[in-house]
Amino acid sequence: MGGQTEPCNLDGKDRGRCSRAAESMNLALVRHWEPRSAERCIGDMHRGAWSRCVVIAACVLIVAVGGCASPQTAQVKASPVVPIHTFTGGCAGTVLTDAEPPVWAQSGFRAEGAPWPVPWAFGTQNTTVAFLFSRVLVAGSGPRVDGTYNKVHWVAKADYPTGYINVVIEARPLGESQPILTFTNAGGAADFPKPGCWTFHLSWNAHSQAQVSTINLEVLPAGTRP
Repeated sequence: MGGQTEPCNLDGKDRGRCSRAAESMNLALVRHWEPRSAERCIGDMHRGAWSRCVVIAACVLIVAVGGCASPQTAQVKASPVVPIHTFTGGCAGTVLTDAEPPVWAQSGFRAEGAPWPVPWAFGTQNTTVAFLFSRVLVAGSGPRVDGTYNKVHWVAKADYPTGYINVVIEARPLGESQPILTFTNAGGAADFPKPGCWTFHLSWNAHSQAQVSTINLEVLPAGTRP
C-alpha cells in the first residue's frame, strides 16, 4: 500500500534489506532518545576516523618530503681548523710549536690565536714559556753568520694575570751539574761556548714560594746559518 513500509520476508532474499532498515531505525531511535552527549559521541566517531586519516596522511607527507630533501641541507658546516706545527730547536722532551701560548705569557704581543708568529715551548710543569725569537740557537759569539743574535724571551707564571719576566736563568749542557751561564731575562741574548742540547733552569718567586722550571733547547754548531 502507498505510504506504508513493505513488510520484510525474513525467509527470503529480503533479509539484507530488512537488516539495513533495522540498523537505520535503531540509529534513529538512539539519536531521538539518548541525551545530546550521545549524539555528539556518534558524530565524534566519524570525526575520529577522519582525524586518524589526516594524521596518517601528514606522516606520509613528512617522510616523502624528508626523503626528497637534499642531504646538503642537513649538513653542519665545520669550523676551519688551523693546523698546528712543531719545529726543530727543542731537545730532551721540549717541543717548539706555533700554537697559541697561554694567556699569561702573551703580554707584549699583538698576535692573537694560532699560528703564533714566534715559536715557543713550555717548561716543566707548564709554568714557564720560552719564545725563541731567533728561531734557533747557534754556538759561538754573536753576531751569527747572517748578522743576527741568539734571542730568547722567557716568561714564568706568577700571581697575576700577566707572566713574570724577571727570572734568573742558569744554562748548562744537558747532563752537566754545574751551570756555565747565569743571566736574567733582560735582553734575552746569550753566547754559548759549545753546541748540543742545553738545559735552562729558571727560578722565581710566586705564591710566596720559590718556583723552578726547566726548558731544553738545541744549540747548533758555530758557523751554522740559522
